Amino acid sequence: MKLDSGWSSLRIVLGLVVCAMLTAPVSAQHLSLDDLAERLASEITKANAKSVAVVDFLGTNGQKSDLGWYLASKLSDDLIGKAKNFRILDRAELTDTRITAEDVASTESLKRIGSTWGVETIVTGIVEVAADHYLVTVTLRKAADGEVIATAPQVLPHSRILDLLSPAGAEVEATNPLRAGVMGVGVPACTYCPIPGYSDEARKARIQSATVVLMVTISAKGSAEKISVLKSPGYGLAEKAIETVSDWKFRPAPGKDGAPVPVAVPIEVSFRSSRT
Repeated sequence: MKLDSGWSSLRIVLGLVVCAMLTAPVSAQHLSLDDLAERLASEITKANAKSVAVVDFLGTNGQKSDLGWYLASKLSDDLIGKAKNFRILDRAELTDTRITAEDVASTESLKRIGSTWGVETIVTGIVEVAADHYLVTVTLRKAADGEVIATAPQVLPHSRILDLLSPAGAEVEATNPLRAGVMGVGVPACTYCPIPGYSDEARKARIQSATVVLMVTISAKGSAEKISVLKSPGYGLAEKAIETVSDWKFRPAPGKDGAPVPVAVPIEVSFRSSRT
């Protein structure tokens, strides 16, 4: 069985199922944290650490978010390419990469996490949202005692992907969407739905089938304005789904009076292998 680069169906889950059979993959948007990964790799090597795990980043208020999860995943991917003398724990191997601000501040918690995952060092991060940029500050710590080895920042400009994953969403409409399919509100229909390809991680792991479920706020203009992850199988597939769905175009959902309204709708993206 060999994985191909396609998936079989899109389903908007609202009691009824709408399917679109698609066949050709598209290239995903790319966010590079290569500079930050380069600096971290240097510090890991200097510390003579042999293993490291990247946990989900937190907001300045200590809250978890899909933005923090996404940025941590991207940094982990970029670090893998720099790991010559140390091992990066594959985040796909972990059932939960989310830790709390209390865990970060607790020596015992970090020691327990490091022991459970079998790593010497842990990378944590804080994401600050500013008017014209995102500031990501990561910290490399020893798992055994929480000692800080290094801290490194990177400024990222606003981009569609990051804005969609931020707690506030990309537009004002993302804050108060209606529920599609209830109380007289209609259901949006996708008019431009290119498909995501398999991630390298899923291909290497020979994942035969998997499903990602996203909660997407669709504006009255028919564009995605906020995305959050409801279900992720790991292996970089949720990231692929997010990056592609962010560019989808929809016929907006009609409200009670027939005028387009912003709605929140779960979208299920199914990845399946094919025989060659």
